[in-house]
Amino acid sequence: MPIRTGDGTLLRADVYRDAHAGPHDPRPVLVAVTPYGKNAGVDRYPVDFDELAASGNHVGELELSDCTSFEAPDPAYWVPHGYVVVVADMRGHHASGGHPRLLLGRAALDCASVVEWAGTQEWSNGKVGLAGADYLATLQWYTAALNPPYLAAIAPWEGVSDPCRDILTQGGIPETRFSEFWYRAMNTGAHCGAASLSRLTPWLLRRFPDFFRHVAPPPRLEDVTVPALVGVSWSDQGPRTRGSVEGYCRIGSEHKWLYTHGRKMWQTYYGSEAVDFQRRFFDRFLKGEDNGFENTPRVRLETRHDLRTYSERAEAEWPVPGTRYLALHLDHTNADLKPTPSDKRHFRRTFPVAGDELVFTHTFDEDTEITGHSSLRLWVQAKDANDMDLFVGLAKRDEHDRDVWFEGHGGYEKGFVAHGWMRVSRRALDPEASTAYRPVHDPKKYWPLLPDQIVPVDIEIMPHSTFFEAGSTLVLVISGHDLDENPRVGHDRTINKGFHIVHTGGPFDSHLLLPVVPQPAPEPGETGAGESAAPEQIVDPLEIPIAWGALAPLQRVRL
Repeated sequence: MPIRTGDGTLLRADVYRDAHAGPHDPRPVLVAVTPYGKNAGVDRYPVDFDELAASGNHVGELELSDCTSFEAPDPAYWVPHGYVVVVADMRGHHASGGHPRLLLGRAALDCASVVEWAGTQEWSNGKVGLAGADYLATLQWYTAALNPPYLAAIAPWEGVSDPCRDILTQGGIPETRFSEFWYRAMNTGAHCGAASLSRLTPWLLRRFPDFFRHVAPPPRLEDVTVPALVGVSWSDQGPRTRGSVEGYCRIGSEHKWLYTHGRKMWQTYYGSEAVDFQRRFFDRFLKGEDNGFENTPRVRLETRHDLRTYSERAEAEWPVPGTRYLALHLDHTNADLKPTPSDKRHFRRTFPVAGDELVFTHTFDEDTEITGHSSLRLWVQAKDANDMDLFVGLAKRDEHDRDVWFEGHGGYEKGFVAHGWMRVSRRALDPEASTAYRPVHDPKKYWPLLPDQIVPVDIEIMPHSTFFEAGSTLVLVISGHDLDENPRVGHDRTINKGFHIVHTGGPFDSHLLLPVVPQPAPEPGETGAGESAAPEQIVDPLEIPIAWGALAPLQRVRL
C-alpha cells in the first residue's frame, strides 16, 4: 500500500488483515516502520543465526511466521487476535521512495505519517499502537514524542533512547562493533542514492561520535504521554539496557509499565509470556477492553541467579522501593571490597593497559539482591598520558569460587553481571541529572589529564537485577580493554597507552556503590537458636528519600 508523507515522499507498506473481517468491523492497528525490509522473512534477516551459533552466541528457539519482518510484530499472532498489522519500509529503503536518512528525526516524521494514515483507514478503529524491538523500539521513542494523531499506545522493546550515549559513545568511549554492524544492517536495503552516505558515515561514527548528538539529538522523552509498555533486558548491557530504563523513567506517560528480563532477547520478545503481556496491554488501550491491565503492578521484575535460573515478582515502581545503597571500599592490601573505608594509609596500584586487570572481591555473609544502577568512584592517574579509557565489570562467583555466567548481548553466554565504561577526559558530571548512584556525564565538557594529576571519576554501571546467595562472591574488575570476548559488541579503538594507576585509602575514597534490596525477614528460628544474622553496613550517602516496601517471596524457576 502507498503512503504519502508530509513532504510528498511515497512509502510502501504491507498491511495484514483478517480476510473474514467485514467493512463494519474496524480494528486497532499495530505499526512498525523498518529499514530491514517489510517483507524480508527470516532467511533475509540482517542477522545470520547460524553464524552467531558458530561463534558461540545462541539466540534460542524462535517460532515465527514467514511474514515476520526483523524485530517486528508477527502478523500470524496479532491478526487472529483482532489486530491489523502495518509494516512499512523506511524512506530510501527497499520498496519506499526518497533518499535514505540515517538520522532518526526524519524517520520519526515518516513514522508519524504512517500512524496517521493507519488511523484513518476504513478498517481501522482509529486507535494505533507502535510495536517492535531494537531499532523499531528506538523509533517509537522519537515518534511518540511528536504525539501524532491516532497514536494511542507504544511498546518499545529494548530500544535505546539516546543513540549517542547508549551506543556510539559509552562513557565517552566510541563503541565500534555493534554500531558498525547496525550501520551496515541499516544500509543493506538502502537505495544507491546513499552512496555518499555510505562512504562518510562509518568514518564519522569512528572519529566524531559526538557529532551525531548535535545533528540528531535524543528525543524529548518528557513529551511522550501515551500509555507505554517498555521492555528491558539485563542481558543486553552494551547497546540497549540503559536507554530502555532511561526511557521508562523519563517519559511523561501517566500509564506506563516496565517488563524486565535477563534472558535471550529475541526468544523472550517472541515468547508466549512476553507476547501475551503485550497483547493484554494493547487490548486495554487500543481495544478498550476492561481487562484490568491498568491494575497490573508497574514493574515486572526478573532477578537472575545464574545463566538459566531467575526469580520473578511484581514491584510498584522503579527504582525498587526500599532500595538502600551499600558502599564497598576498594582495598589494595588484600584486593578486597570492604564495607568500611581503609585506614589513613594511601595505597596505589599500577597496571599495564595492554592486558592486565585489577580485581577486587566481596563475599556475602547472607543472601543479597542487587537491583538497580550501581556506580564506581575511582581515583586514577595516567602514567605518561593525558587521557585513559577505563572498563569495569561486575561478576559473580559461587560458594565454590566458580565463575557464574549470565546471558549477554546477541546470545553470548559468558556475560558479566554488569558493565561500565569511562573515558577520563569525559568525566565532568551533569549536576542536574546526576545522583550518587547514577552519575550522568556532560558530553560537552572535555577535561584532559595534566602530568601526574590524580582525579576522581564516577562511572555509571548499567542497571541489572542479580541475586547473590550467602557464600557467593561479587567480583569487581577494572581494566583498560573490553572484559569479555563477545564478538558483537566492543571498543576496538581506545586511546590507552602505558600504565594506569588506581589510588585507594586515606583521602582517596575509591568505592563501589551497590543498590541492595532488603530480603523478607526470616521466620523465627531460621538464623539459629538465640542468634540473628548480622546485616551489612548499608549507607545512604545523599539520604535519598526512598520508602521501604514489602517484598513478595522469591520464586525460583529453572529454564
